[in-house]
Amino acid sequence: MQGTVSDRFIISDIRVIGTWDWTKTARCIVCNLKVKEEEKKVYCPFCGLPAHRDHLLEWLKIKGFCPNCGKPLDIKEVRKW
Repeated sequence: MQGTVSDRFIISDIRVIGTWDWTKTARCIVCNLKVKEEEKKVYCPFCGLPAHRDHLLEWLKIKGFCPNCGKPLDIKEVRKW
């Protein structure tokens, strides 16, 4: 049985993701700007996505959770990273 068009699309996407170098194209989960290698960055321990450290700290002062996955983050722990 042949796969549907959407099945082929999903397989194609998986291949792309498998070779995708996220360190060059990753965007901050707070401001959506590219996160450059030389910038201070942190990663959500739950979803693994990067954020500019200062942006995430400001976000956590108000919200207290990851802007991507919604899991609670402790601002004191993020300051240590």
